[in-house]
Formats: sequence, C-alpha cells, structure tokens
Amino acid sequence: MNKIILLGFCGSSIPVIADLANEIYQCKNFDVVKNIEVGKTDFPWNSSDYRFKVSLSGDYKFNHNDIPNIHFGVLHSHIKFILFHYFEKHHCITEERYLNLIYQNSYFAKSSSYSHGFMLQPMSAVSSFCEIGFGVTIKRGSSIGHHVKLGNFVNLNPGVVLSGHIEVGDGTEIGTGTCVGNNITIGKNCLIGTGSVVTKNIPDGVVAYGNPCKVIRENERWNLR
Repeated sequence: MNKIILLGFCGSSIPVIADLANEIYQCKNFDVVKNIEVGKTDFPWNSSDYRFKVSLSGDYKFNHNDIPNIHFGVLHSHIKFILFHYFEKHHCITEERYLNLIYQNSYFAKSSSYSHGFMLQPMSAVSSFCEIGFGVTIKRGSSIGHHVKLGNFVNLNPGVVLSGHIEVGDGTEIGTGTCVGNNITIGKNCLIGTGSVVTKNIPDGVVAYGNPCKVIRENERWNLR
C-alpha cells in the first residue's frame, strides 16, 4: 500500500499505528489529517523511516475511491467517536473506508467476525464466535475468550483477559491487565481501571475499578451518543 491516511493526531499513538501499518502493509507514507488545530504536531521519535504529511481537514482533498486506506491516528474510544462523526459529516468518510490493522502473529478464530477500523496488536488472541464492532482496538498481549461481543469504539489495553460469554458496550475502555469473568456485561461509555477483576455486571456510563471491581462514580469524561 502506497499511502495510509490517519485521522486525528496523538503523539504517543502515531508511532504505534505507523509501525503496525508498516509491518502489515509495508507502508511508509502517511497523511495525518486533523479536524482541529491542536498546537504543535511533533513526532516524538526518530521518524526518518517514514514520511508524514500533516494537514487540517479543510485543506485536505480526499480521494473517494473503493480502496480502504484510512485509519485513526488516535487510540482512545471517545476521541475516535468524535473523529469518525466529524469526518463522516464533513467529508463523507463512511465505515467501509477504514482499513484493518491485524498483526500476523495474533490469532483470530475463523468463526469470529470483525467490522472496519479494527486494530489487533501483536501477541493477542480472539477465540471462537466473537463479534468485534467498528473502530475497536485490542492491544498487545490481550486474550479474548469465546462468545464475546465488543461494541463500537471499544478499547482494550495491554494484557486484558476476557473470559467467555461477555458483552462490552460501545465506547468502553478497559485498563491494562484487567480480568473479566464469565457471563459478564459491561455497559456503554465505561472506564474500567487498570488491574481490575470484574466479577459482576457494570452499568452504563461509569468509572469502575478494583478487586473486585466496583463502581466509583459516573464517567463524566465522555458520553458517546
């Protein structure tokens, strides 16, 4: 692939995304398109192997072809949500335009399915009969059991373990090293803290953490609607 377009900019996420895209598609050219001016757009690592062109959305001309060549330039759920709806409204960028970044040494069961804009980082596994929504990120070393359903824009941080028959609602982020037991539902727009052990259902729109995981407060940081 000659070029990949990254929507949005996060200095800590761009290196991860670019390296993964290079491993999968041998791509070294990236157009980074921002919806707003966010100050300096500095690349905090030696990016001499790659070429980055940074533009504001109003200055960038999208080529509306049939080849999916777009991904997010950020990883957090609520920012992806904002970016997707902004570029859909102003530039007609639909879900089908987003490519998937699935690393070769990760496992994805044939009986499972995923939507567009999916990122599966190295050393991760997705077991049988899972459903992965749009814009989902599963970070390195995570293990997803059988019959798991992940809603749109879900973000699983490194080392998350989901057992069987679990549902995670749209826009929820689960912290590093969290373990979720069988037959658990985690609601929409939740933030589950690092290292939590989830043994009971979690309602929509809350911050929860601990062992066992308990609801601490409402998640006022974001609300995906």
